[in-house]
Amino acid sequence: MKFGAMLALVCLVIGVAAPSAGAADESDNGLDPTNPLTRLSLKYQYQNLPPSEEDTLHNGTLRGDLLFKESATWGWSTRLELPLIVTDQVSRDNPDGGAEFGFGDVLTQAIIINRPSDTFAWMAGSQFIFPTASQDQMGGGKYRIVPSAAARWSLPRQRKGSWFAPLVRYDADVAGADDRNRIRELQFAPILNLTLDQGWFLNFYPSSDIRYNFASERPGDTGKWFVPFDFLVGRNWSKSTFGTLEVAFPLVQQYQVYDLKIEANIYFLFF
Repeated sequence: MKFGAMLALVCLVIGVAAPSAGAADESDNGLDPTNPLTRLSLKYQYQNLPPSEEDTLHNGTLRGDLLFKESATWGWSTRLELPLIVTDQVSRDNPDGGAEFGFGDVLTQAIIINRPSDTFAWMAGSQFIFPTASQDQMGGGKYRIVPSAAARWSLPRQRKGSWFAPLVRYDADVAGADDRNRIRELQFAPILNLTLDQGWFLNFYPSSDIRYNFASERPGDTGKWFVPFDFLVGRNWSKSTFGTLEVAFPLVQQYQVYDLKIEANIYFLFF
């Protein structure tokens, strides 16, 4: 795949229209884990997979979030992700490493949210992942529970809408195929969101891709840590739509996750 052409196309999509207005609040760009707005999003993600530099994964996901406000300070939210996968990764279902298309593992999420002040909020809950993948290489083959928690602090000395929100998850399998790798993975993201001019924003570590593997080492692993450099640039197109482009690559890759990740999203917000 021609990465330069792909990046140019995604950048064109993100910047094609000048924003007619910012979001209702510039912090409402949908990336704050303690502010999961009601929205639909379309995601395309490319991963170059280790240990072979030739294995790739293309993930197109439809995601929906629904926010329920119980009061001015309390609420709860649900999420559903439906992934479609194209990959040439070798597995028992794909021994020749040909490009295969299928369905990935469905993800759901339920969290509670508390915003005791204008500058601080927190959330806690869990994700639930189901082994719905069409083939082995398209999912983990396990029922998984991913307890999650995050806290968000506004950055009053920065432009309005800037914030810092550390996010922690623990991904653990509870049932599924006995012949698949066990999953015991700590995930972390020190998310930093900086609002820029003209509807643009910059976000560091938008995904919980800093990982520590508590399970057994797999072929190709040399240790427990995976630490990437992960950043995202986005632009508000209007009050209810925005686009993002995320790029991540490993700084420490004792634990094999990806050699390169490129992700583009289009979000549709419902206030």
